[in-house]
Parts: sequence; C-alpha cells; structure tokens
Amino acid sequence: MKILAPFHRATATMEPKAVRRMAIKVALISAGTLLIAGLIGSAMMQKWRITIPVMELTGGIVFLLVALKQVLEQYGDPAPPPDSEPRLMHLVFPVVVTPYGIAALIALMALSSDTARSTTLLAGVMAVMAINLVAMMFVRQVMRGVGPLLLQIFGAVLAVQQVALALQLVVVALKGMGVG
Repeated sequence: MKILAPFHRATATMEPKAVRRMAIKVALISAGTLLIAGLIGSAMMQKWRITIPVMELTGGIVFLLVALKQVLEQYGDPAPPPDSEPRLMHLVFPVVVTPYGIAALIALMALSSDTARSTTLLAGVMAVMAINLVAMMFVRQVMRGVGPLLLQIFGAVLAVQQVALALQLVVVALKGMGVG
C-alpha cells in the first residue's frame, strides 16, 4: 500500500505503457537489490559480529524515524506534482526498498539456520516484489477504485501504527541486549 501514492504521483504525467515499463524496471532493480542486500548484509553482519538485537535496534530506529516523518508530513504542505519524468532510483530507494526493510531482511537472513529456510525467506521477498509489480502496473486503476481520500486515511492510520511497531522493535531489541 505504501508504494501506491508515491508511484502514482511520480508517474502521473506518463503514458500507461511508460508506467508499465517503469514498474517493471523498479520491481526488477528492487528485487535484485534485496537479494544482494540479504545475502551480503547477513554475511557482513556475521563477519563484523553484529548481533541480532543490534540489527533489530538499528532497524527499529530507522523505522521509527521514517514513521515519524510520515506522521509529521501530514501537517505540511502537499508535495507539488512532478514536472518531469520520475527518477528510477528514487522510486527504488526508498519507495520500494526501504532502509528498515533491508535491516529486517539482513537480520532474518542472519537468523536463517539452513539453505532451505534462506531460500523460503528470499522466495517470500520475491513474492512481495511480484505483488508490488502488479500494484505499480495497475496503480491508476487502484487509485481510481480506492480513491485518494481513503488512501490518505489509511496512510494516516498506518503511519501511527508504524511508529508503534518501530518502538516495539526497539523494546524487543533492548530486551535482547539485556537492557530493561
């Protein structure tokens, strides 16, 4: 849900065929990025002896900052519509591939005890990327069906829930570290 409004805004002036091409590019780059981040990140985490609670805390703090930004943006002026074609990598980072998502994936990969579990985890990530691709390809139809007001209400509720979830991640990480 969180990618619909930014992707829709960024591609509002594009032809439908160009929107589909952009969606495919964003999805492919995002999927590749997440595969690489999960594999390399978990290996680096182990090599540098970063503990799971520390990675959880890192993800929680980043998630908290992003969630707070989303809550506070509701009080600001709306973003102006784009006057040029969207930048591909801005749609990949941070719209589809988020810093807290990468932190969560790295932690889950590091916790993965065998190849089967890692493969299942990465298959799940690819399934989410496939859902994102479909959402981006049909963003105009979805936005017409859902409507911007309903999406804005859902976004406000989700933003507050994300703050709570981020704080929960921080609490769990701190308990994992033996603090509190």
